[in-house]
Amino acid sequence: MKTLLLFLFIITTSAASAQDKRISGLRKYFAKEPNLWTKSFRNFDLSNLKAQDTLKFENNFEQDISGYRSFLSVYKPIITYSGDSSSFIDIYSYQLNLEKKKNYYKANPEIDQAILLYLGKRKYWDRIYFGTSTQWIDEAVWVSATQFILAGIIKDDEDKKRPLVLLGDINMQRLIRFRGADKNIYQSDKGYYSPKLKKIKIRGL
Repeated sequence: MKTLLLFLFIITTSAASAQDKRISGLRKYFAKEPNLWTKSFRNFDLSNLKAQDTLKFENNFEQDISGYRSFLSVYKPIITYSGDSSSFIDIYSYQLNLEKKKNYYKANPEIDQAILLYLGKRKYWDRIYFGTSTQWIDEAVWVSATQFILAGIIKDDEDKKRPLVLLGDINMQRLIRFRGADKNIYQSDKGYYSPKLKKIKIRGL
């Protein structure tokens, strides 16, 4: 029994270590859209993020494909497209609930956040992750046609905002969750406001 437990511990530890090295290998992608996000943290160090667990895509909030064009008429400037523009990640529509006016967008914000993934070639449009008032996503960036990064925060017991990163894999339908292991890494009191949101004029936030 002890031998079996030791074996399982070694396998689990090795898998976690491999995932930790994997996110460090994605450093160049954090120099893109998430660059300002990383700078919103004191003492941010990507190598400090450790794999915590794996989440399956939620797939419980399917969107109506017939509303695709109507959706784009409002949210196109602030969604994150894949390299070939056939897919996109939407981290804002559910939470901001924008209403297009003559020369601005009126927000009717929700506390919670739904992260939606659209895959044009697969006719897939559904929720893959749900954010709350204590953990949410601020940025998204594509690594490849089938992988992406979601970067955000999770609050600890002292209400400090710690880095949260989700590495998404479309083929595996999963999100690997990484969290900061160093308590000296936390977001400044100013928080973070994505440059994407400055692409359109929004009132009501």
